[in-house]
Parts: sequence; C-alpha cells; structure tokens
Amino acid sequence: MNKIIRCLSIFVYSTLVLSGEGVARDFDLQHDNKTILIDDFEHASNSYKLTNKNIKTTQVIKNKNKALELSFSTKHKFSGITLKPNKLWDLSVLGNSALFFDVSNVSDFPVMLSVNITGKDKQVQRRTIGLTTNEHATLYFELNSQTLNVDTGLRDTPGSFKTAARKMILRGAKLNVDFSQVESIAIYTETQINPTAVTVDNLRFETIPDAKPDFLTNIVDKFGQSTQVNYPLKVSSEQQLRAIANKELNDLSKVTPRADRSKFGGWKQGPKLKATGFFRTEKVNGKWALVDPEGYLFFSSGIANARMANTTTFTGVDYRDDAVRARDPDDVTPEDSKGLNSNLAKYQKSAYIAYPDRRAMFNWLPQYNDKLANHYSYKRSSHLGPIQYGEVFSFYQANLERRYAQQYPDSYIDKWREVTLKRMQDWGFTSFGNWTDASFYNNQQVPYFANGWIIGDFKRLSSGFDYWGAMPDPFDPEFVKRANITTQVIAQEVQNDPWCIGVFIDNEMSWGGEGSTTLRYGIVLDALSKTTGNSPTKSVFSDMLKQKYKTISQLNQAWNRNIKSWKVFDNTGVNYKKDSNFNNAMIADLSWLLIRFSDEYFKVVNHSLKSVLPDHLYMGARFTSWGTSPEARWSAKKYADVISYNYYREGLDPMTWDMLKELDMPTIIGEFHIGSGDTGQPNPGIIHAANQRDRADMYKTYMKTVIDNPYLIGAHWFQYIDSPITGRAYDGENYNVGFVTTTDIPYPELVEAAKQVHKSLYQQRYGDVKIK
Repeated sequence: MNKIIRCLSIFVYSTLVLSGEGVARDFDLQHDNKTILIDDFEHASNSYKLTNKNIKTTQVIKNKNKALELSFSTKHKFSGITLKPNKLWDLSVLGNSALFFDVSNVSDFPVMLSVNITGKDKQVQRRTIGLTTNEHATLYFELNSQTLNVDTGLRDTPGSFKTAARKMILRGAKLNVDFSQVESIAIYTETQINPTAVTVDNLRFETIPDAKPDFLTNIVDKFGQSTQVNYPLKVSSEQQLRAIANKELNDLSKVTPRADRSKFGGWKQGPKLKATGFFRTEKVNGKWALVDPEGYLFFSSGIANARMANTTTFTGVDYRDDAVRARDPDDVTPEDSKGLNSNLAKYQKSAYIAYPDRRAMFNWLPQYNDKLANHYSYKRSSHLGPIQYGEVFSFYQANLERRYAQQYPDSYIDKWREVTLKRMQDWGFTSFGNWTDASFYNNQQVPYFANGWIIGDFKRLSSGFDYWGAMPDPFDPEFVKRANITTQVIAQEVQNDPWCIGVFIDNEMSWGGEGSTTLRYGIVLDALSKTTGNSPTKSVFSDMLKQKYKTISQLNQAWNRNIKSWKVFDNTGVNYKKDSNFNNAMIADLSWLLIRFSDEYFKVVNHSLKSVLPDHLYMGARFTSWGTSPEARWSAKKYADVISYNYYREGLDPMTWDMLKELDMPTIIGEFHIGSGDTGQPNPGIIHAANQRDRADMYKTYMKTVIDNPYLIGAHWFQYIDSPITGRAYDGENYNVGFVTTTDIPYPELVEAAKQVHKSLYQQRYGDVKIK
C-alpha cells in the first residue's frame, strides 16, 4: 500500500479509525479494499497501548519510512510486544478481513515470528511464519472469511485468494473465534536460541476478497505433490522418478561403514566401558551417556516414524459395507499405527463419494482395477477432522512401486527397507527413533527403539486438556491387564534383540502442566469429582485422605472447604475444577495425590515391560512441553531408565531445561522438527523455516544444543517422510517435516546438514571424556 496515501489519510481518519470506531477508508489502489490503520509509525498514536515484554523496541528509518524494530531476547521464553486498543478495534464493517503488516528480518539468523490475536470473546488464535535473513515481506493473518472456520481436515489450507502477501500459518487448533472486534495483537518469539530482530510497519486490518470457490480443487497431482507450487525436487513423470531412484541406488551402493563407529554405532575411537550385551546408560565425567552392547559410548541421533502407517490420506470415499469398520477388542495397535490393508475388493463394491469436497482435492486417484489400487486402505477412526472414517490412499507407497517396480509381491517395500537402512548409515544417524516400523526390528544394521500403546476399555481421567485423549486410570485392573498384553506383544516383536535400545510406551499424555492449580492438578480434581465406585483412583485417593485426616472436619479445616461427610465425598464426589481459590494445604495434598497417581502409572508399565524385556531400557512416555506437571517427571525418574520429551522449539533453551540439573536423569528428545512452505505443504510444521536452506541450518542449531547438554543422550527428528498435502488421515497433519518427499526423494540441504552434524558428533559430545 502506498505510504504517502496512508500519511494523508491518517490525519482525516485518525480520531475515528484509531479509536476503534470502525470507519473504513478506500485507498488500496490495487484492490480498492477497506482498511483500518493501526499504526504506520510515522506519527505518534495514543489510540492503543503498546506493552513490551522481555524485548527492546526502537523506532528506526526503513526505506526512508519510520518502522518499529523488535530485538528479541534469548533469555526469556516469551519476547515481544502487545498492542491493546483503548476501544476494541471494530472489524464488522470490513466483512472478510485480515491483519496485514510489513516485516523485515534484520538479524543474521532465521526467525520464526508468532502473532496472537484476541477476539471479542477473548479467545486467542495463533499464527506463525518463518523469515530468512534479510527477508522483507508483507504478511497477513486471516480473521474473517466464509471459509475460515470450515473444517477441511487439513491443519492449514493453501491461500484462498490471490495476493502478493504471505499467509501466516495456523499454529495449534483452528478456533472459531469471533473477530468482529479485536481486543489485542501480540507479535513475539518464543525461546530464541540466536539473537534475532525484525522491523514491523504498516499494521492494518484490511478487507480481503471472497475465497475462490475452487481454491481446494485439484491441489494434489498423481504423485501426491502440490499442483500449485514448483520446487527443485518436484517430479513430472515416472521415468524421471525411476532415474532419480537409480542414481541414488548407485550412490548408496558405495556407502561403507564409518571408521569411528562400532558395530552398533557407538564411538569406536573413544573410551570403552563395561560391555553387557545390551544398551544401557551411565554417567561419565558428569555427562549422561548411552553405552552400546560392546561398551562403547553411544549417542542416539535418529529419525522417527519410518513407517507406512502415517502416509495415508482420506480420499473422500466411504463404503456402505459396515463390516469394514469391525474391530478386534483385543487389538493392541491404535488406528493411526496400523499399516495399509489393501484387501478391500469386497468392500469397494459398496464405495460411494461421501465427501465431494475432499474428493475434489485430487486431480488423480487410481481406479480400483489399476495396478496402483493396492495402495488404498481403510481407516476406521480419526482423531481430528470432519471425516470419522473412510477410504485412504498412500501416494508415498504408490511412488515406491513407481520407483522400484514390483518384481514379486511387495518387492518395492523390501527395496524401501534396504534403501532406508543405507540412507541412515550414509547420513550418519546412529539409530531409528520412535514409531519405527516393526519390519526394521532385528535388522542387524541400525539400532532402533520399539514402541507400544496401552489401549483398552479401562477407566480414564481428564486433566482438562486431553489433546490425544484422557489419561488411563492406572489403578484399574483392566489397565494392568492391557499393559501386560501390550508389552508381551512388543517382546514377541523384539525377541530380546540387542539392537533394540529401549522401548517407548504411550506418547504425549495429558499429565497437566505448569501454571494454574486447575491446570497442574486437573487429573486429581477430576478424580475427586467422581465416586469411589466408578473410579479406582478416587478410591485410592479417598483411602489416603482418610488416613491423613481422620475426620471430615479435619479435611475441611485443612482445605478450607465444607464437605458434609466422607459419605458425600465418596458417593457424590466434590467438584473443584472451576475453582481458583486453593490454599497451601490443599495444593500440597493435590501434589501428593498426583504423585501417587503418576507413580502407579510408571510402576505398572515398568513392571509389565521388565517382566518380558528385562535387559532393555524403559524410555518413558515422551512428555510434552505443554502438558507435563513436575510431579509426573519426578515419578518417571523413579521407574523409567530414561526420561523422554517431545520438544518443538528452535533448540534446547536454558529457560526450559534448567530443571534437568535437579532431575539428573538421562533424557532424550523423542520428537522435534523444522518445516518449510516452499514445497507446497500448506502447513510447514510446528517450527517454521522460510526455505530448505534455513531448515537445514536450524536443524544443525537444534542438534548442537542437544549434543552440548550433559543430560541429553539423543534426539529424534520427526519424521522420515513428508505428510500428505491433504493431511494424514488420523489428524490432518500436512507438514513438510520429512527427510524425504512424498516421492521418496531426500532433501539435499537437510541430508548435508545431517552429515555435517554426524561427522563430528562423538568428538563434540564425548571428546573431553576420560575413563579412569
């Protein structure tokens, strides 16, 4: 937008527009859009309050115009500004609208910029963007449109209208926020590893065009690639795909074992410790380490999710034959972890298009008599999205058949395993990560981690934020039974293999979190609200409290409550989930009860696993940064051999990870990733880079923070393969987070970064370690 026009207009409209009266102006010469100017920093504005938090702000001259420079902190979890109007910004007169602003990255490092906008109902929507060094862009944050709150089953969609501005990407859930009025705007970064700064200018709300009716039509080509974006690795024919595959096969045939690696991938040139025949942990000269079966120091740098299970996407077709949705009550494998079931011929006779909009996303899918129709499968449930169940297709697996052909049934899968193992060695990785396909177990080339979920019809408890589901009740005998069944299946798969480093059980569970009392102790509060007859945990908690407080009066006095009797406490329950007034005595008891709950969970799983795999490490449940109470990790310390975290940031920041000093446990990062939007994925991933070069550099930065941390024994990139553009069937993730594309072509920048990291991995990690 022309800044001279802005400056002339601001004098006329400043009183009404900047005070939030919602008067609009027509001075966008390209689109004749209505605009509400927030600030162009040319003139002082008293229409809103700007609050700085852990940030330095400076007014600067940028291209002969004034702008606001934001220098972000590397010492705080949050660093940014918040703009809050004296009166709510009224967007109702704009119709379809978005926040636009100009931004320049003026630092020497990539930056991931976040924006939170709070609507009329005080709900907050978050969007993010990756900016490369010296990049200047106009960004937009979509607020009101006829398609914005439509659930497409994708984590984010391509832009729905034509504009030169870059779309900011949804981070987290898409919320149905009332943005007819806006209460505040926050522009910030989180846990910066490198010093970064940006300039922002021309903040405004603008009317945006109606969405193109076909903006989600034919967005995927026959290879599962974006039809809207061209990029260097994009293929246009099967002949090209096979040529690329043949060249890689030739290159991989020359790969030889690394001279500094032991048989199991440990540091052969380093000191040798006691060999036990299995992987174990030991603290060496103040650093936690894995030790391989031969006694060499080992660091687990791996790639997670090397499997077909998450490569499928819903096609929009369903089958009327209900038998396809039948379940085995003794199944131990969650739906999202199941591989492809191509034996669907009898069900496909009842196929129909159940979701026309979804079907229209594809410009090609094979007919049921096509040679690639064996890459159809069926998902009986999903976690998120408008489709609860239905037909799915794996472009990735179809592309493997295109690359390698089929010499015998599923020969291309065998070739995929062979190539994947060679890649892991060539790229320098020392292990696979979690969610490794069981066909890689006992591979005798690359160490791996086994995994399992405890699923079944046992009682559950809610923490109040149950993203993947409510917590199991570990005191329920059915949970103990299902834990034993799960670990027995894992043991049968692993077969006491020394190449198996350890076992992850469950993932990203809703333990609560640090913050408000109701957030941190949600599990306990939910149990207290239940009856002892319906909740085994409540029964245990009741016994504990009765032993501590002999009478209900003593409990009431300690908690400052008015519970009528133990009978009411047991048979009716007490509900404090929406309370905000908790005294110290009650908080102490909530913590005590949560520890008992957490202890029982980890004890049950530990006992189940060690009874069948006593020589393998129990790797814990992969905590999250957003849903883990301190009590849970202290319980894990008692029963797990290694504590595991999934941590999606730009690196391990001291603000978050100082707690490891007190915990003093071998710890592993079970998931992290960085994605980019330059390959056509509508959502780059949880952490954004501007391009593949930055993605590679950010990978190296993350790994350096892990390797340099004395408590970390490894980190696993999530994941091996890009998500489908139309979203993986289970939850709609459509991320560019693979080491390989949907056509199974490695990203050269990322591969080269991995080789650089792994070339000096052991020297960097253990070079100063000396064994007495």
